[in-house]
Amino acid sequence: MQKIKYLPLIVTLCMLSACSSVRYMSIETYNPATVTFPPDVRKVLIVDNTALQPQIPFVFSLIKVPDTMKIESSYAATAFCRTLGEMIVESPYFEDVLLYEGRFRTDSLDWSTDAMLTSEDVRQLCDEQNVDAVISLDRLLFGVNESIRAMDDYGFASGLFLDATISGILRTYLPERRAPLNVIHLSDTVYSCVVPDILVTFKQEDIRYALTAAFEELAVKYHTHFVPHWNGDVRWYYVSSAARCKEAAAFMAAGKWDSAASIWEPLYSANASHRTQARMASNMALCCEMTGNFPKAVEWAELACQHLAEHPDDNDRMIGLQKEYLSVLTYRIEAEKKLRKQGR
Repeated sequence: MQKIKYLPLIVTLCMLSACSSVRYMSIETYNPATVTFPPDVRKVLIVDNTALQPQIPFVFSLIKVPDTMKIESSYAATAFCRTLGEMIVESPYFEDVLLYEGRFRTDSLDWSTDAMLTSEDVRQLCDEQNVDAVISLDRLLFGVNESIRAMDDYGFASGLFLDATISGILRTYLPERRAPLNVIHLSDTVYSCVVPDILVTFKQEDIRYALTAAFEELAVKYHTHFVPHWNGDVRWYYVSSAARCKEAAAFMAAGKWDSAASIWEPLYSANASHRTQARMASNMALCCEMTGNFPKAVEWAELACQHLAEHPDDNDRMIGLQKEYLSVLTYRIEAEKKLRKQGR
């Protein structure tokens, strides 16, 4: 790394009255799955183990409709399981992901009850389908409400929306374990537009299409519990009109984090303002995070918090943001440990 000579303190203080501007940037972070499978699990099976929920009464009360519509629920679990499998198989984490044909559950218990797969069920499924683990949707319940909302900023156009309130249970089973490897509770509300104009006559097919899309969207959201995945996030850094700050900011904008750090660190050491030191330290934390040095990033983020805490009245908002960033960095350290366990 090229060495940067320290500027005289008096010159540095003149240049760094404050890094008063904030620039934001979008980043992608790699996150571990909620479920950590044993290394020998290469193939998984998605199973619909739900009981069929009775038809759900649906009354379109906003416009007079003579008869109450009935919503069939049989396709809901199918849409969820199919999309869940499609999303998981897109990841290289597993060799293959299979979908069990039909509904596995055949008991006569009440439709609202939760029935786990037995150890025998899991072993049978793994042997028959030649898989190493089973992801089973053991419960799925939902309710529907309709509403009319504006669809543009001026409120001139409206449409019919459905709010699907969904709850359920996903379990992961291994043939050698008596208890599930993991239990995930589904709880969400998914909003779908049925028709773009409330004056247009809607059909029951429109309702079914919207709800199918809602369950597919839910599966997309929950598939990240089973495979490592990328998430979008936002970071920020401080800049000013000072020449050295502008140079370091240009390096950061270009993704040259080591070059930026070689400027921010001397400026941090040479500056006497707690507020400016906090901003320099925050920038250093970002540089370290982006180069994968998370422990060092935590050290710099803690320094930023310490400097801001010395003048809390002036920096309440900055302290809150910096503490939040510190929590994110701490999480990333734990996430890296879990990702190493999930390495394939």
